[in-house]
Amino acid sequence: MSFSGLPDQAVDSTVSNDGFWPDLDTGEFQKNYRLPAEYELGMVEDNLQLGMASVNHTLRKWKAEQQEAGHDSMDSVPSDQIGGDKLTLIYYRRAVFCHAKALLLQQFATTDRREAANNEAKESEETEDKFLEFSRHAITDFLGLCRIGVYDL
Repeated sequence: MSFSGLPDQAVDSTVSNDGFWPDLDTGEFQKNYRLPAEYELGMVEDNLQLGMASVNHTLRKWKAEQQEAGHDSMDSVPSDQIGGDKLTLIYYRRAVFCHAKALLLQQFATTDRREAANNEAKESEETEDKFLEFSRHAITDFLGLCRIGVYDL
């Protein structure tokens, strides 16, 4: 049961990626990014796929370079680790999850609620923009770039 009085509905489902990039888990996304229980699993999966598509597109040059170097997946690319996870996985997951959360925030804002239930801090465009910014930061961290600059990704 969550603090909202609604049952926790985190359902583990794996969203398949393209074979190079890792598959991602909806349960991990829901738990770590505090998605409201109102989101249906299908909506979470759809927006996670859209987040993957966007981040994969942004990182397409990096992927091509790694494949040219003989790596058949992101996991086979050498990377430092923290807590048993490669930094490439940590940054990739963050980029996708933040992008997907920004997309989901657009959906949550369309839900009709009483005035007392509205929470501008969680639903405003600024919050959505902040999660898109977090996604961009994770991508620049993934690529080892400075967060301030103009890049042709």
